[in-house]
Amino acid sequence: ATARCCRESSGGHWRRESAAMSGRVVPGSGQGQGQGGRGVATWSASRVVKRFKVPLALWALGIFCMLFAPAPVKITAEMEARYQSKMDRVMEMTGDFTQVGKQLEQFDAELYKAKKFGWWFRSEDRKAVNEIKERMAPYEKELGALERERTKLEAEARNELGLWSEAGIREARDVFWSTYSRGKRQAQVGMMWDLVWELFRSDNYEDSVNFFFRILWIIVSNAVLFLITSSLVFVFKVVAVIRSFQPSLLSGLLFYALALLAAFSTVAGILSLVVGAAVGTGVVISKNARYLPQSNRRRQQRFVRHHQD
Repeated sequence: ATARCCRESSGGHWRRESAAMSGRVVPGSGQGQGQGGRGVATWSASRVVKRFKVPLALWALGIFCMLFAPAPVKITAEMEARYQSKMDRVMEMTGDFTQVGKQLEQFDAELYKAKKFGWWFRSEDRKAVNEIKERMAPYEKELGALERERTKLEAEARNELGLWSEAGIREARDVFWSTYSRGKRQAQVGMMWDLVWELFRSDNYEDSVNFFFRILWIIVSNAVLFLITSSLVFVFKVVAVIRSFQPSLLSGLLFYALALLAAFSTVAGILSLVVGAAVGTGVVISKNARYLPQSNRRRQQRFVRHHQD
């Protein structure tokens, strides 16, 4: 009997040591639930990483490209000089733009005076308006030609720096964060109006649990909507950035793919944080629901009191 007790004691000690090393909890081993929870969390995380290795690697690459990646091409003094020389030619066109703009402003003022109320029904007024438009057409064509020339010179100047230079990477990032900021402001406006209308519900003070969950839904839904719309806007706006540098087809497609990967990875990270915070808040509300006023519980209490009476 003594030998059997020694063997059981040594066996229990060996099981506790192996459980501590593997992160498992053995009943009667004295291990705390916190250590077992950490072991389960570590095992779950490792399993997720192994199962979604490629998507997680792409996500990490996208976050790195958006936040930390340096530009592959550094701008040298020679590149900067060529860029500045072509931009000087663009600045020289300012006088032409000013002159044509003044002429068009004069024609606009004449059109405003000629377009009186009901001018379309009077032949003399229609004739005067058409005459002004005919004199205005050459200046409009000249303005269009100047704008095309300026766009061409700016594209050539940008091409001297290169799409993969610091200028191209910075402009693509600026486009993403500007669309993100614009979408965030729209989401804040949507949240504000949704919350204002939510305050007019009559059952807010009777059922606090549903009230808090509706607030969570308003915040999460508006955040998800603005993240999706911002991503879609960036998908189209980054094309204009790429075209402005006039890269080759292969270089442009590769840059576009990396830009989309970086944008979607950043949006996915922000979205996971928002949804995770909402889920955690919902769990806290659910655990403390018994301390909050609920309409169903009040109706049940009234029903019990009524039948007791």
